[in-house]
Amino acid sequence: MPAEPCCYRRGFLPLDVSERLCRELLETVCWREEWLHLYGRRVRVPRLIAWYGDPGLNYRYAGRDHHTTGWPARLAEVRDRLTAVLGPTFNFVLLNRYRDGDDHMGWHTDDERGHGHRVASVSLGATRRFLVRAGGETRSRRYDLEAGSLLVLDGRCPHRLPPTRRPVGERINLTFRQVTGT
Repeated sequence: MPAEPCCYRRGFLPLDVSERLCRELLETVCWREEWLHLYGRRVRVPRLIAWYGDPGLNYRYAGRDHHTTGWPARLAEVRDRLTAVLGPTFNFVLLNRYRDGDDHMGWHTDDERGHGHRVASVSLGATRRFLVRAGGETRSRRYDLEAGSLLVLDGRCPHRLPPTRRPVGERINLTFRQVTGT
């Protein structure tokens, strides 16, 4: 992990590769809608998700289990590219599909037990603003995550993808992680 809590790199995937992968994932992935219980209410998660990883893993967050059975070839290629650049192998990827500006993710941290803290986030599709509060800062750092970009962050830092009223196209975010517990 870099000394900074976040490291942003444009063009991690060439634009043509990023666009082709985005189209392929939109067409082939079995996207799921999730519901969570917050403050005694059942709430729809404002995005669609999917997940993949080494067989037999369980990525658990917000009281939900996400069991894995393997890697599609195209996502394994991206994982291998990350491994070549960042070192230790990632064994899980969570896919978030943001259909428009209403789909979003609120402030949260990725600090669940049994998960590594480093998150490698690869963006596909429309550019969206991403906010991070690093190292106890009260003010947010802003990143405009472009197609093909890579953001590596310490998942213990609060972060969010806010909704936007600006017209935006679809976006897929691939968040690669190391899941150590099952």
